[in-house]
Amino acid sequence: MGLDVLAERMVPTADETDVALTAQWSAFICLVDDYFDRDLRGTSASRAESVLPCLLSVLAGEEPRPDSTGPEVALADLWRRTAPRMSPGWRDRFIADYTDFSRATCEEAVHRERRHQLPLDTYVALRRRTITVLPMTDIVECTAAASLPDSPELLEQCAEGAGLWALRCAGADVVGWTNDLASAEADRRRGQNNLLTVLERERGCSFAESRTGVVSMRDARLRDFRSLALRLSAGLGVPSAARASVAAYTAAICDVVNASLYWLDRTGRFDAQWLPPHAVSSQPGAEEGRRASHETS
Repeated sequence: MGLDVLAERMVPTADETDVALTAQWSAFICLVDDYFDRDLRGTSASRAESVLPCLLSVLAGEEPRPDSTGPEVALADLWRRTAPRMSPGWRDRFIADYTDFSRATCEEAVHRERRHQLPLDTYVALRRRTITVLPMTDIVECTAAASLPDSPELLEQCAEGAGLWALRCAGADVVGWTNDLASAEADRRRGQNNLLTVLERERGCSFAESRTGVVSMRDARLRDFRSLALRLSAGLGVPSAARASVAAYTAAICDVVNASLYWLDRTGRFDAQWLPPHAVSSQPGAEEGRRASHETS
C-alpha cells in the first residue's frame, strides 16, 4: 500500500519511531475503511454494525477479549502507544472523530445495501465523515508534535466555521473528492454512490460532464483550503498567544493533505490523472522544499 511513503510525507520532520507509528495508524485506518468498501453487497451493514462497536469499546478503555478479532487487538496496541502521550482533550476528540466515522460508515453501508440515491448535499456531508482524514489529523497531532490549540478564543472561532475546524473540514473534502475522482469507474461498476455519479444524476448530465464538474468543485475547495491555511499561518484573526501553535497545527494539516494527494500519485493506488496540479502547503515553496529533501533522503 506504500504507507511508508504516506507517513514520511505526513510527518516530514518526525523521528523514525513517530513515522512508523503514523504508518501503522494509517494501515489500521485504511484497512478498516477498505473492509467496508469492498464488494460485500448484502452484508456490509451487518459487518459494520458488528465490528465498529467493538473498536469503539477499545477506545473507551475496555481490554480486548481473548477471542477478539485482529482489528480490536491492533487498535488496543496502537491506542496504548498513543493516548498516554496526549491530553484528555485530544483523547476525547479522537474518540469523537472515530465514533463519527463509525456511524457514517454504518449509514453508508445501509445506503449501499438499499441502493439509496443520495442528494448531492447529503452525499458531500457523509463523504467528509467517511474519508477518515479527520481521525488521521488527530494522530498527526501526536506524531508531528503539533497539537490543536484549545484556547477559548480559538474554540469560539472554530465554532463559527472560520478557523481551524474549517481547515480540517476543507482538507477532508479535498482528499475525499480526489478519491472519488480516482475510484469513479470502479464505484460506478459496483453501483456505489460516488460524487461523480451523484452529480451526474442530480444535474442530468453525462458521466464525462460530471467528472469535469467534480474536478472544478475539488479545485475550488482546494483553493479555499489553501487560502484559509495562508491566513491562519499569517496569524490573521488569531490571538497573539496562540499564533505559533496555530501555525504549527496548520502546517501539519497541510502535510496531511499534501501527503494524501502525493501518495495517490506515487503509489499508483488509484488512477492519479485527476490529481490537482498545484500544492496546498501553508507557506509558498514549503512543499517543494520538503519534497526535495525526501527525494534525496
